Amino acid sequence: MKKKVLAAAVLASILLCACSSSSEEAGSAGTTDAEISKTETRAEKEETSAKVEGEVLTGKGQGFGGVITAQVTMTDGVITDVALEGPDETPGIGGQALEELSKQVIAAGGAEIDGVAGATVTSGGVKAAVLNALDPEVNPYEEQEETETVIVTEIEPITFPEDKKIVSATTYGIYTKQEDSFQDAVIKATLYWNQTDNEIYDIRFLQAMLPWDDNGATGGWANITDEAVIEDLGEAVISFEGDEHGSPVPCNYAKYIQIGDIVWTGELGSDPACEQAVVYSAQIDGKEVRLNDYVADESGGVWYHEAVLEDAYILKTSDKAEAGSDNIAMTYEITYKETNGHGEAFWMSDLKFSGNMQAIKDFVTENGFEYDYYKDGGITQNEDRYWQTVDAVSGATLDETPTYLDILKTLYGRIQSGEYVEEN
Repeated sequence: MKKKVLAAAVLASILLCACSSSSEEAGSAGTTDAEISKTETRAEKEETSAKVEGEVLTGKGQGFGGVITAQVTMTDGVITDVALEGPDETPGIGGQALEELSKQVIAAGGAEIDGVAGATVTSGGVKAAVLNALDPEVNPYEEQEETETVIVTEIEPITFPEDKKIVSATTYGIYTKQEDSFQDAVIKATLYWNQTDNEIYDIRFLQAMLPWDDNGATGGWANITDEAVIEDLGEAVISFEGDEHGSPVPCNYAKYIQIGDIVWTGELGSDPACEQAVVYSAQIDGKEVRLNDYVADESGGVWYHEAVLEDAYILKTSDKAEAGSDNIAMTYEITYKETNGHGEAFWMSDLKFSGNMQAIKDFVTENGFEYDYYKDGGITQNEDRYWQTVDAVSGATLDETPTYLDILKTLYGRIQSGEYVEEN
């Protein structure tokens, strides 16, 4: 581009010199004033066009869901346009943030942008893509290696050695430090203690999925997707358009569900973590109780985990049913996070769900129970207020790291005070 402009300038200079010569010399050169004017006009147009079109540089960066591509238009050394593509970013979060991030890059004149809250990984991917476009040698893009997804299909049983005395303590429920934290499962946590060597023998978390969870409108196993079942349920369906990470989605929740020996009735309402929620409740001991409140209590958590061992029923009416009853529209087997592949194909962290949980167990095993996660360097809170342990960075699981640690600390205290079960 610079060569073209320079050439035009030189040509214009030569022609101007020719104009200062005698008309006879000009005539002998065969160049008229009109032709000179046309040449000047053509050169100006070329220069103007170059400024408008600019030079387009392309770069890549790793986003939340996949590759983000940035096409950066440079005009006279200034970024005049940025086109971002991230087809695998979460709709309504990272995907929606790309337009704002494009404006930030133009305003900043480079990759030093503030980013978009709630789309930290996407923002980082955009920065990397822009840097890669501007200077690929200094900021190369490296293709991400595909990691094999490991899905746990069964839980390995615990065996106890004959020469060690192993005791355990267990607790149940929904645990959170904030009322508006997302809830998607009921936790059963067990700490196995080796009294012979005075050390941890094993730690087990078992998390049974809830019929409604706060992670989005489509979350929860009571959201029916089978059209035949929806039709069979008739009026016993709660249908609405929910919001899943900023995108509208159709939802069809069962109005009546039977878990264990209790029939729960759902209504469209809200809870602290979700403006539009299906709230299940039932009459227990003469009082109306919300399901999520009931299983947050330890006794309710015990009930839920015992009920998980049986089939749950999607009912046509509020009448209690038995296996084979005409009132049953669908039979459902409640799953555990540990066995249904929860998060294994979603988390951006290489550790995935199972690795995140293992990181928490490892921290306790290595540091004991005298930790203070607000002070110890082993557990920190990142800029998005997600809690993270060493070598573990993720979303919802480690957001509740302090809660899991509190559970284990509580169980350790029970064992030390003699509240334990002898396992062998």
